[in-house]
Amino acid sequence: MKKSLAQILSKFLIVYYKIRYGKRVKFGKNVIINHKFKIKGRGKLLISDNCILWAHEEPNAFHFYKKNAQIKIGKNCRLNGLKCHCADSIEIGNDCLIGSSTIMDTDFHTFDDPEHILFGNSKSKSINIGNQVWLGGQSALLKGSEIGDKSVVGFRAVVTKSYGANVVVAGNPAKVVKSKD
Repeated sequence: MKKSLAQILSKFLIVYYKIRYGKRVKFGKNVIINHKFKIKGRGKLLISDNCILWAHEEPNAFHFYKKNAQIKIGKNCRLNGLKCHCADSIEIGNDCLIGSSTIMDTDFHTFDDPEHILFGNSKSKSINIGNQVWLGGQSALLKGSEIGDKSVVGFRAVVTKSYGANVVVAGNPAKVVKSKD
């Protein structure tokens, strides 16, 4: 069985990440990585079977702001330039296609205490993305967002709340522009 150059490079990168981050990063079977991605902070990153992490313009990046923060990526996902900022939990379902999007489960700051605006008592709330979801380029999912199965988030949409399955959301703030029922 012939292996592609991407598969060979992936093996080296996976070994590198396992050595550098230990148990904080877990890879499923047949994960393909074409470019190094960034990990900052002490959280846990779980990448399931058959995922492809691609980087045409910018590398994928995973930033953790609390030790017990976790990002879980489901099976058969394709990521290209995703930026995740996690203080709590971000869960991406199976079979998702994600362009150069930003997912943030925290707002990083609070205005309650003027002495500690950055990283004070900032609020965070987990984000859940269903199965077979497509996040268009430059879209943003903010704390507490949920996207139901088989939904699409349009280019540059800003998602701030929960949406059900089989919908297309677009705009700033995002709203349902089409139902796929």
